[in-house]
Amino acid sequence: MTCLTRAALAPLCAFAVLTALPAAALTVADCTTHQGCTCAETPLSPEEASLVMGIDTPANAAAMILVVQDGTGIWSPLSAEDIDITAGGDGSCAGPLVPEDGVWTTQSTLNTLSCGPGTAMMRQMIEGNLNREKPVRVTWGGRFDGARWRDAWLAANPDPEATRPTWTRVSEVELTGADRLPGMTSSYRMVLLTPRSFRMDWDMQAVNDAGPCTWSVTNRVRKTAD
Repeated sequence: MTCLTRAALAPLCAFAVLTALPAAALTVADCTTHQGCTCAETPLSPEEASLVMGIDTPANAAAMILVVQDGTGIWSPLSAEDIDITAGGDGSCAGPLVPEDGVWTTQSTLNTLSCGPGTAMMRQMIEGNLNREKPVRVTWGGRFDGARWRDAWLAANPDPEATRPTWTRVSEVELTGADRLPGMTSSYRMVLLTPRSFRMDWDMQAVNDAGPCTWSVTNRVRKTAD
């Protein structure tokens, strides 16, 4: 989806003839009408960010800014300054991004799966358990935090066999995690895209009686209630 396809956000496209220079990293502008925007760089690729917002990725997205307003994402060729001013800000579009407390809901997609002769059975089992999680109420404490998210998730979705990964902070908006059980290794990546949305990727490597078994799942997580 580009800015030309969303009439509701037409003001952000007023200067669409301007072409932004490619940035070293993708910038996301989280905007509130008449209040301006918060801007921050994200380690996600344009395609990964589009997936979180449920929109298409234009061919020149790497040279654009992802604008999120009222829960809707668009790709804009404007500069961060112009986007902020158009939304009612002073042009500073300052960060950082901080996740909002409230209720968050997960949508999950199985990306890859390879379990030898047991692949079909594992696919049925994994897909049968996806998107059955209850919404999660999180108090973030003013910082994107993997341990807080996991604790809140388990409070809403009790599982006596669940593990608690060890988290490493890459930046204020990116975390990586890992945990291990006998015969199983999991790795995680969490990236905050806006104060109300983040992406979490889960990669699993295991060994069962039939041999190696690997799969990857992408979780698109959004705040859905205060």
